[in-house]
Amino acid sequence: MADKLVKHIMHSGVISCDVDASVADVVRILSDTDIHALVVTGDSGAVVGLISHMDIIPHFAADLTQLTAAQIMTSKVISVAPEASVLEAIAVMVSKRIHRLVVTQLEDGELMPVGILSTTDIVREMSGFRWTWYV
Repeated sequence: MADKLVKHIMHSGVISCDVDASVADVVRILSDTDIHALVVTGDSGAVVGLISHMDIIPHFAADLTQLTAAQIMTSKVISVAPEASVLEAIAVMVSKRIHRLVVTQLEDGELMPVGILSTTDIVREMSGFRWTWYV
């Protein structure tokens, strides 16, 4: 397992929104897709932020239609390349105490999102093959 690369176990593709998306829409996307974070992209599609449940819940009583993704997103996104080793990614996640990394590729000088690597992906990889349940 030590030679596994991020691209081998990441979720390919990302669910994203633009910076002007209303937080009401962001909440609906997170809820309907059962994901825990949404990548925020700029006009070119490059990563500019990330919104997780922890960014949203402080606004529980707010009018979410009046807030935008740009207003609540975390703009310091920690990313990893698909060719990085999973061990390198784990070291970053543990040292930064974060649950996910945006997997990005450099295109025309901008970091474009290509996937997500989460702690769940890593634990799932550690477990080996999925169990088959018989009823």
